[in-house]
Amino acid sequence: MEVNTHHTTVQKTARYTTYGTLSKDTKYLWIVLHGSNMLCEQMLYKFANFNPDEHFVIAPEALSRFYKDGFGGDVVAAWMTSRDRLEEISDFSNYLSSLLESYQAKLSHQCKTIAMGFSQGGTTLYRWLHRKAVSVDMVLGYACWIPEDIDLKASLTPLQTTPHIYTYGTADQYLTSKKIAELHQIIASNQLSVNLQPYAGTHRVDKRQLKLLFDLYIAKQES
Repeated sequence: MEVNTHHTTVQKTARYTTYGTLSKDTKYLWIVLHGSNMLCEQMLYKFANFNPDEHFVIAPEALSRFYKDGFGGDVVAAWMTSRDRLEEISDFSNYLSSLLESYQAKLSHQCKTIAMGFSQGGTTLYRWLHRKAVSVDMVLGYACWIPEDIDLKASLTPLQTTPHIYTYGTADQYLTSKKIAELHQIIASNQLSVNLQPYAGTHRVDKRQLKLLFDLYIAKQES
């Protein structure tokens, strides 16, 4: 029996959460992508130390949800799997660009846009910026894998010239010394100018580290 696979495009309602007050006083627009087995609002709690009058944070949720424990319990989300990966990348790239642009249109050109991704959300971030021309002032990869199967030199978002930070905890169980060495090779082969910022931590977003990075590499550059 011959089985043929087809694809069709359908409408889907996406969920996202925000933190802060969008106004003329907004100085920083963040779009932050959660990791696998998470929900979008979990990323917002990491911004408790940020002034909501100056920072507006958008946390999109991945388009695929599932029960964390099989058939019940907590509901979580993931950005992509190995099945129909290219279609999923196309879908979330269109979704993220549309969402971000809708908010950028409401703000002045002086407002800085920071794109951040944690874990699988970081890998998603790189694939999105590779596929789409996105107007961002800073890229922040957080404890994520930088995909080696795409040429980031050919990204539609100019990753070679966009300020770029990569941070991870030195006790991260997924980022072993071997993996970090491989990441260095991927960064070099793609000619990325990345400010690597390891710190004492595990595989999670640390509120203090996030605020420290902002103070040192974003706010300080403007003072």
